[in-house]
Amino acid sequence: MNIAQDLRTRAKHRGFTPWQLIQKIGRLEREADAKDCELVAMATRIAELTAERNQLEQQLDTAAVDYSTALDDLRIARNETARTQEALTATKAQLANATAVSDLPKHTGQGLQQRFEQGPAVRLGASPMAVTDPGRIA
Repeated sequence: MNIAQDLRTRAKHRGFTPWQLIQKIGRLEREADAKDCELVAMATRIAELTAERNQLEQQLDTAAVDYSTALDDLRIARNETARTQEALTATKAQLANATAVSDLPKHTGQGLQQRFEQGPAVRLGASPMAVTDPGRIA
């Protein structure tokens, strides 16, 4: 290298002294170490979040199975309730028929009128249709 090139090189690259370069290199190394620590922290956080997501997925799967089981149980209970309701309705109808009381016939007074026309009540033994001998049919 000749002196002109050496002078040009020094003129172009003026700026940092060797001590300043060492300081700058040290600062850059510290920044790189800080970035490495930040990357490790981020990787750890990503691993934690991944584990939490997997756990939540498992809980969601379990909840989905529990939900479908509960829906099946609810459908069965509704069917049983419907059948019980039908049986109860039939039992109520049967009970209403069994305990129904019809109105008594209204007295129009004709029975009393016929009685007065036919005369007083006759004792059964004195009735012409009465049979005193059970072996004989009148």
